[in-house]
Amino acid sequence: MHYPLYQIELPQKPESVAFVNGFLTRDFAGFIWLWKNLLWINQVTTQAEGCVQVKAGICSPREVMMVSYWQSESSLKQFFKGKSHQQMMQFVAKNPGSLCLYNEIYQPSQAGKYVHEPQGMATIYPRATR
Repeated sequence: MHYPLYQIELPQKPESVAFVNGFLTRDFAGFIWLWKNLLWINQVTTQAEGCVQVKAGICSPREVMMVSYWQSESSLKQFFKGKSHQQMMQFVAKNPGSLCLYNEIYQPSQAGKYVHEPQGMATIYPRATR
């Protein structure tokens, strides 16, 4: 089977980051909040300056993970300071036991492999020449 496979060219010190965040509901209020706001969270993140792509996955009815790709860590931090992120965190402040939240930030250390079309970091960096 033949299909187009390629890698990307990473700069010596990449500025881009992948942000992994997850939501795990701990009670009914958290469950309702998550499913009421999930599409909105995806939309405002996708529209944020510096965000290149968002991928969301349902792990279970109680848990969702999102991976977003950013031009730079500074653009991600600007998003954290913005109105949309503050709105998200208001629920957590008012209902501290309702959600388990987790997040991690990764900077690419090596190129990934891509088939057919650019996804993730390949939306930021050019294809490597073969």
